[in-house]
Amino acid sequence: MDMSSSSNSTCQMSDMLWNWDVIDTCFISSGWHNTTRGAFAASCVGVVFMAILLELLRRISRDYDRLILKQLSNVSIKLQNHRPRRATPLQQLIRSLIHVAIFGLAYLLMLLVMSYNGYLIFSILIGTGIGKFFCDWLVLGVESTTNEEEPTVCCG
Repeated sequence: MDMSSSSNSTCQMSDMLWNWDVIDTCFISSGWHNTTRGAFAASCVGVVFMAILLELLRRISRDYDRLILKQLSNVSIKLQNHRPRRATPLQQLIRSLIHVAIFGLAYLLMLLVMSYNGYLIFSILIGTGIGKFFCDWLVLGVESTTNEEEPTVCCG
């Protein structure tokens, strides 16, 4: 299936078959048309960064939820109140916006996988691997009973 673009060349669509096409490839729309090897390489690098961003957003979401839970538990302890507490509307809005960003980015990456282009699929895998390595470093925390600041990864 050929799609017209602004130049004389057309997009190669592989009809859902595994491919290693580089020149005249289009992803998601005809606006993402790679006419040179350099443009395709830039697309692959961009996809790696999109996958890293997805892992970073997942980490931000988990850390933000932990922060809210810590704040809620501290308020309950100070007030000697055991009623259920909720996040504020602003906190819930921020949580929702982060969720929408994660969901949208994940769907874009899924659409890129559905191009069946081997280079893009490997770019996504590389990006998620790098993102997991740097954004989801497993650290065993020790609960502190004092109000001391938690040690940082580099200093503690």
